[in-house]
Amino acid sequence: MKTVTIFLFLFFVLLFCYGQHQGTIICKEIQPKAGISNSYIYEPPKNLLLPDKIEALVLYQSHKEFFSKYLPANKVGNTYQFVFKAPDSVSVLIMGMVDRKINIADYSPLSAFKKKVVDNNGETGFIFYLYDKKNKPFIDKSIQLATVLQYGYATPSLGIKTSNLFLIKLYEDAYKLHPELKNEDSYTDYLTVLYEEKKDTVRPQLLLYCNKMEKVQNDETKWLNTVAIYESLKMDEEKIALTNKILTVFTNGKLMKKKFWGNFYKNIKDDTEQSILDSMRNYIVRFNDSSYKTTDQFYSEVISKILDKKDWTALSKYEQLISDKFYLEYPYNNFAWKLSGKELNTPGSDLEISKILSKKSLLSIEERIKNVNIEDKQAENMEGAHNKYINTYALILYKLGQYDSAFYYQDAMYKRGNELNVGGLERYAVYAEKVKGANYARQVIEQQLLKGIISPGMLTQLQSIYKQLKLPGDEFTKLQEKSTLFARQKSAALIRKKLGTTKAINFTLKNIEGQTVSLSSFKGKLVVLDFWATWCGPCIASFPAMQEAINQYKKDSSVVFFFIDVWVHKLPQKMQQSTAKFIRDGNYDFNVLLDINDKVVSDYKITGIPAKFIIDKKGDVVFMGETSNITLEIENTRN
Repeated sequence: MKTVTIFLFLFFVLLFCYGQHQGTIICKEIQPKAGISNSYIYEPPKNLLLPDKIEALVLYQSHKEFFSKYLPANKVGNTYQFVFKAPDSVSVLIMGMVDRKINIADYSPLSAFKKKVVDNNGETGFIFYLYDKKNKPFIDKSIQLATVLQYGYATPSLGIKTSNLFLIKLYEDAYKLHPELKNEDSYTDYLTVLYEEKKDTVRPQLLLYCNKMEKVQNDETKWLNTVAIYESLKMDEEKIALTNKILTVFTNGKLMKKKFWGNFYKNIKDDTEQSILDSMRNYIVRFNDSSYKTTDQFYSEVISKILDKKDWTALSKYEQLISDKFYLEYPYNNFAWKLSGKELNTPGSDLEISKILSKKSLLSIEERIKNVNIEDKQAENMEGAHNKYINTYALILYKLGQYDSAFYYQDAMYKRGNELNVGGLERYAVYAEKVKGANYARQVIEQQLLKGIISPGMLTQLQSIYKQLKLPGDEFTKLQEKSTLFARQKSAALIRKKLGTTKAINFTLKNIEGQTVSLSSFKGKLVVLDFWATWCGPCIASFPAMQEAINQYKKDSSVVFFFIDVWVHKLPQKMQQSTAKFIRDGNYDFNVLLDINDKVVSDYKITGIPAKFIIDKKGDVVFMGETSNITLEIENTRN
């Protein structure tokens, strides 16, 4: 007996020691419930060096929408504790510990979020299944986990890795226990991932489902799910036929609403205040929807038109009609930013007016942050919007000569450490020199440059400061060279971590003219890849700047641009025709390649678009991410 006891003791000691290599999160409640606050404790591994403050990032799905919530974790002894109340319908939470207090020097275009993952449980996440208020587990818990992993923010925000086979198992385990769940909308998600993994071997199963769903009457959602399956199977004729049938049968349904809004925003540039109001009245009558969420969208567009006309009298009238001030913040800040001149050295106009509008945006979002609701989808973006509004307000104050106030706002963001992009840092350095002097600004700039920030603006300012302080010019040159080298080394390390190599992965694709293009044929040239899709709004928004870059390098044969069309579920001929028409209609001078089977987008580990890559003349990837100034990135890689 004594021997057994000693053995068990040693076993548990070894188990405990082994466990210390991984952090743990435990819930104080044995059966954590949805709809009430539950307390969680994170115990980090002993060998993990932690920052001063960390947060818990919680991912979940509620009412078919995905949410990500950051929660402050209070340090208690060697642990970190936090509290979270999940909505009533949530059956599973995915957690990880993150550090968002990161200076922009640690931020690269490769990062989708300005945060570092501190502990993601070995890339699997910390999973918590919740109970309902009757202490019963939810029957759809595995399905909710699968959908969050499949469509939520798990990969970009927490670095969680999963596989189609794992997702399929989650779905199928749930269906074995509860076959009735196959009648839920999530069954379409299961069939989608099943087809991605097993392709044509399961095609008959998907077609059987489509046939069954098309026979269901008076259920638009079932038909829309069937359209999604037809799209995955690249059955364009069936997809179009069923889409038209939905629009005919459900004349006031979800798809018709989507079509209405698509047409509305497509024509918004040419609309007048009156035509927008007419559209609002038509929408209310047609769809029997006069909710403030609907009217606020229309009134917000009216306000944008009024701002463009600078009709300040009419502005106050519509301001009073908007219920959710979110719909005021965005147009007010955008217009204030436009009036500010957007850049430090660009003259602004109507600065006193822009200051009033900017301050209204700032006060509004600060009030909303105080009263945020956990189910408010806007809550996810509040912090980013708040930072954006502060940037606008500080720039306006600077141009009004109110340097102390401009520095005060920008300095508060700088000290928080995670809000300033390169443009924000450049403005901060200028404000700092005005208020705190050349030596202080010099320290700020040198600190950022030595962490790998590439900023022509800060370099120019620092060079001027060196001359002003009569510092040796060769010291500036050495600093510049060191900064450039460090930035390139850091970028290479991040690219290698993402792709497994810095070498560009070769591909062969056809362009919209039917010509075959191989990346390997362009060795010795600098190649820019832009991954995009015709349905991607941010991709299209970036096209004017990309066209400008193409125009700039048109006479430089050493620089080549390719626009790779991805994630289009159409047959090759249909994809080629629709993409070619889109490019013609937009009058873009793009060499578009068709990634018909989505192999290239997969090889380059892309999880979201737009995504841009720059490949140098040696065939190495030297930039990966998204940027509003591709020309700057090209020049940085050439120097």
